Amino acid sequence: MQERLNRQERKSQTRERLIDAAAVVFARRGFEAASLDEVAAAAGYTKGAVYSNFASKTDLFIALIERRIEVQSAEQSARFEGQDLQSVAEAMEYEYESDSEKQWLVLAVEFWLHAMRDERARALMAEQYERARTFVSTRLIASVYANAGQEPPMAPRDLAIVIESLGIGLAFQAALDPGAVRRSLEAEVLVKLLGLPTPDIQAAATAPTASESSVRPNPNA
Repeated sequence: MQERLNRQERKSQTRERLIDAAAVVFARRGFEAASLDEVAAAAGYTKGAVYSNFASKTDLFIALIERRIEVQSAEQSARFEGQDLQSVAEAMEYEYESDSEKQWLVLAVEFWLHAMRDERARALMAEQYERARTFVSTRLIASVYANAGQEPPMAPRDLAIVIESLGIGLAFQAALDPGAVRRSLEAEVLVKLLGLPTPDIQAAATAPTASESSVRPNPNA
């Protein structure tokens, strides 16, 4: 029994190392240009190790998406737990300013185009999007409204689709022309969509940062 557990643990470790390597190789080379040989070499294995864990390059990329969703879901749960609607809406800003997020955006667009021409890839990608959508609709939207004792203005799943689409669309535009899309725009739209009082989000976004001012005035003082 112990020997079997050890084999399972080793297999799990190999799988995680392959996903780590895939994230680096795909970001550097792109989905189409990257090879499984490159991924295996980056992880310190042979290509046989890749095929013992993933049926294809598509399956490896889907595993990368799945892990990304799991990490983001855990982060969002910790970030929004116990928050009111206003705080959640204001916190849901697109965050595609780092180089890694920009790389992921380009990679996601490339795989999306690939999936539109490959039925199996399309179905697998759609399944992952539905997982993310379900998390947002049930764990965030529905629960936050329930805790607030309010009814959402739309079905939580529909709201999740709109929020997801808004974030993706703004990310595309910000990547193309960063200076034309302010970071607070998503939060401003969500506040209106969720039927909340409109805060001065734009003013908050342009307020001095910690590096600009050592003391931030207390608006409630």
